[in-house]
Amino acid sequence: MVEWRGRRMGWTDRTWSWRLAGGFAVLWLGGCLAVVWLLFGARLAALTGVAGATGTFVVAGCFEELEGNDTHCRGTYTPFAASSSTGAAAVPSVLLRSAAGDHRPGTRRDVRLVGRDVFEPLPSTAAHYVTYAGWTAATLGVPGHWLLTSARRGRLRNGENYFFGWLVALFGAVALGILALPVAWILTVSLG
Repeated sequence: MVEWRGRRMGWTDRTWSWRLAGGFAVLWLGGCLAVVWLLFGARLAALTGVAGATGTFVVAGCFEELEGNDTHCRGTYTPFAASSSTGAAAVPSVLLRSAAGDHRPGTRRDVRLVGRDVFEPLPSTAAHYVTYAGWTAATLGVPGHWLLTSARRGRLRNGENYFFGWLVALFGAVALGILALPVAWILTVSLG
């Protein structure tokens, strides 16, 4: 037993259960950030032209996703001379994710290599992914935030306000995607 402010606390005390709930909420929110980064981080950096080795992609063939509206292309990646000094080497078979359209075989595109995939720096697609990242963060993060505030207060909070907060966050993600469009365009033009 621990003596705290004149009263004895044990594992059966209500504060320990709220502390555990608060710890779980912090882990949940950290996991949400990790999921958003893993799903969207590298792709956003490549779509805006911030990360990845620059090079040329020669299209071998394109196809559409089965359950989506993105077009992907298979082909060969060759790094630019400046990128080859950073350790990027020619890759015989890579996948161009989220292509700007259905390219004909033999078409050359300037791309960024991230892992085993290449991406065309496209401002409109980057704005879409900013919106998707915001939707994912809001949808996963609101329950964790509700649990964390409940744990800090020591009682369950009314979830109705958090639902409306989630709706506002979804509209905010759309607005952030619209605002990200000119920024992505400037990054794409300046960084290639």
